[in-house]
Amino acid sequence: MRIHKSGPEIRSVEDWFKYAPPKKGELQWQDRRSAKELAQSWFRKGFACPPDEMRLLLEQAFRTEIAFDEAKPECVIELDDFAGEHRNCDLVVLCRAGTQHITINIEAKADEPFGDNTVGGYYDQKVNSHSNVPARIRQLTLALFGREPDETIRKLRYQLLHAAAATLIEAAANEAQLGLFLVHEFRSAGLNRNKLKQNATDWENFVHAFPELATARIEENQILGPVSVPGGERVPHSVPLYLGELITELK
Repeated sequence: MRIHKSGPEIRSVEDWFKYAPPKKGELQWQDRRSAKELAQSWFRKGFACPPDEMRLLLEQAFRTEIAFDEAKPECVIELDDFAGEHRNCDLVVLCRAGTQHITINIEAKADEPFGDNTVGGYYDQKVNSHSNVPARIRQLTLALFGREPDETIRKLRYQLLHAAAATLIEAAANEAQLGLFLVHEFRSAGLNRNKLKQNATDWENFVHAFPELATARIEENQILGPVSVPGGERVPHSVPLYLGELITELK
């Protein structure tokens, strides 16, 4: 498989930082923090390949061998036609389960939160300004849930909202039959347990916001779905959405 960033091939962890550094550069590029640990997990064997635990999780979920074709770190996905910042994915992976093509949008975490804002908080913060954020939020919630932000949606983390939408947008762009939004969490002894607990709550709330998964039991190392979304704007209605969480325990 090939890992690259807009052309240059990435053949090592050092290349990853050179060609696809995290937004805050060296400040985020630390051992036991998500950006660097994600890169290291794809080069454990000295060459580019998916982490064994990811391959196993995918093969269990889709009940077939997975062929990995391409991975793109720090991949920007345009959510709509509005100006401003769009979705910056930690890693987009293109792979195949049998004859089905899958696009995976990976969000790496240690104990970093799912962004600073809830949907409602961000909406209220920008509603009386000239920002495109309120219109974007309305479009995204209509595309994913078929309604504008209500009490349930307003409590969700905005990062999770646009990450799920971006997964489907990128899946359609790659003519994939399936889209998977996967949170890859890297755990170690020094992490803040309260932050981990909050992330778990935020993830559960997001998963349960989809009617098909409203009563789903949330466990570690699982892939749930498929979920059908109404679609709208750039978000397709024809691509089934899967939601997953993978835990890697660091030694």
